[in-house]
Amino acid sequence: MNHSIEEVIKAAKIYLPNLNERRLYRAYEFAARAHEGQIRKEGSPYIVHPVSAAYILTGLRVDEDTLIGALLHDVPEDTTYTLEDIEKNFGKKIAFLVEGITKLSKVHYRHNMEERQIESLKKMFIHSAQDIRIILIKLADRLHNMSTIGAIPKPEKRTRIAKETLEIYVPIANLLGIWELKGQLEDLCFKTLLPEEFEHIEELAKESALSHSDIVKRSISQVKRMLAANHLYDFEIEGRKKTLYSIYRKMVNKGRSFHEIYDLIGIRVIVDDIGECYQVLGVLHQNYTPKLGRLKDYIAIPKSNGYQSIHTTIFGVDGALSEFQIRTKEMHLESEYGVAAHYFYTNEKDKKKSFKKMQKKAGWVKKILEVQRNAQNSHYLDDLKLDIFQDRIFVFTPKGDVIDLPKDANIIDMAFHVHSDLGRRAAGALLNGTKESLNTTLKTGDVVEIITSEESQAKIEWLYSVHANLSKHRIKEFLKTLSTEKSIESGWRILDSRIKVYGYKGVNFLSEEQKNKLIEKFLQKNWDLLLCNLGNGNINVNDAIAELFSKSELIGEEINTDYMKAYVEGSDRVHVSIAPPKIHKVHLKIETINRVGMLRDISDVIAGNGVNILKISTMILNEGSSSELEFFLEIRNINQYENLVYAIHEVPGVLKVNRVQSDESAQINSNDFHKELSQ
Repeated sequence: MNHSIEEVIKAAKIYLPNLNERRLYRAYEFAARAHEGQIRKEGSPYIVHPVSAAYILTGLRVDEDTLIGALLHDVPEDTTYTLEDIEKNFGKKIAFLVEGITKLSKVHYRHNMEERQIESLKKMFIHSAQDIRIILIKLADRLHNMSTIGAIPKPEKRTRIAKETLEIYVPIANLLGIWELKGQLEDLCFKTLLPEEFEHIEELAKESALSHSDIVKRSISQVKRMLAANHLYDFEIEGRKKTLYSIYRKMVNKGRSFHEIYDLIGIRVIVDDIGECYQVLGVLHQNYTPKLGRLKDYIAIPKSNGYQSIHTTIFGVDGALSEFQIRTKEMHLESEYGVAAHYFYTNEKDKKKSFKKMQKKAGWVKKILEVQRNAQNSHYLDDLKLDIFQDRIFVFTPKGDVIDLPKDANIIDMAFHVHSDLGRRAAGALLNGTKESLNTTLKTGDVVEIITSEESQAKIEWLYSVHANLSKHRIKEFLKTLSTEKSIESGWRILDSRIKVYGYKGVNFLSEEQKNKLIEKFLQKNWDLLLCNLGNGNINVNDAIAELFSKSELIGEEINTDYMKAYVEGSDRVHVSIAPPKIHKVHLKIETINRVGMLRDISDVIAGNGVNILKISTMILNEGSSSELEFFLEIRNINQYENLVYAIHEVPGVLKVNRVQSDESAQINSNDFHKELSQ
């Protein structure tokens, strides 16, 4: 993947006919002089890296300044030349681009390199909010580094870099809509983290491509004739292949073998306008049988990164399941080049329109800055992954306004997203016309009407049920306005209920030694001050619980998970996910009223939370008026356990939930607990 400056200039001139070659050569010579004598791990001169990053950027058709920024991006960090030298020779704009990429001093952060990484990321995002080209240079830099990662001798360093790429830079490429670059990064991470699995799926994919090539050709030929018969002539149609990592991820997440991944055959149809997109969809569904549940209209409701297309899976030639993507030429341009399509591919006439589109597509950078204002460094990366980088859902207000939320957000999240005051006064909600509790998890397409009350106010419990950081920030803002007395009361309540969630007795049963342990850990003067800070959200109750009990006390020892590993068809080897889940065995006793469908409803809630049931037993109590249900479950982590307990309390007719511990178990009164959570 190494390239020369001549290749960069040749590729750039294809779309930049007025390229200033001398300026590019001058930047190259400056960088070569600065990096003189430096050798990369794989043995090539260091200058090969910035040149190759610049070449990658020509694939996005970036402008001249971006290419120069890429050539110079490592100079201030790795050489004796400074940002001042770059500004003197190439101007303030180039210096700003380079400064955004440059990491902070290794010397200053020599005792805490993780802190350096976080602060460097923050700096990059702040600069990127002013100029999105900085992110593009960073992605090209990371892609070339990943392509040569095999030269790094320490396996733990290779693993760290690949995981960081998968968790931070792949989602950034996704948010920017740069699909090809995202796919390349994913496959390189996959190859680094699971080389044997990568190699095996690569072989299977090659075999599959050969066997499907005839079907793809015949499918394209058939669809061309069908479209022409319906007076559609101006279109492009092409085959499409999935990345190896996306195939593998589907196999693990859905527990399917390679040959059960049904949309390996992919075909893309590109037309002139939106009306023709729906015409093509109609032609496909008239001539082939569509697969139920596999129609996704991202034109009517675009993805959070602005991606637009219609996806449908049909039983095509010879009954082969084939996924079609249907989009306009403009949508295709955006899907190929993402934010770059609006930043660079505009004439003067369309500048304003395109700039607005680009700003909307890059709006997530503002969300990142919001996270930075509110997050402590210890939670910064987690908050980024939660609020910015994970999948999004789209829900609607009764008036039809679209609200963009992180996946797994609940009704309280939506209320706070609309307005702080609406969130604080939320008392209930109508979800698709049916009354639901405020903790109900939302999914794309839900219509939510918030019911407010002047008496209602945000509670400390809400802080631990919401999913979005914006909601947490606004809840904390309100909690800080409460009196000391109310904060102490709230702190006692949340600590007491959280201890009981794990099957132990409450706050009143804590020893003085345990209380003093918490006071010392969180640097508080006394017990009341500790409770006060728990009640206003300054101290996280989960951190307090973790200090009181060991992980094994809270959720039990890990158990063997071999049966959960995914097998790749055609191989005797076991293939596990990149982050295989840790499993804990948990025993719950649930007392309920005795009604038809109770066992089914609780089982559905457990399955809906992604929890595996190992064993169930039932017992009739109180002459048939109530029942005791025992569930032996497999839980991945503490958050999943807590969410499950809350969800079980939501089931109508649940009276008590007991967590059976090895030493003791304590009852949680469902009615009181439920009131605290849903008021």
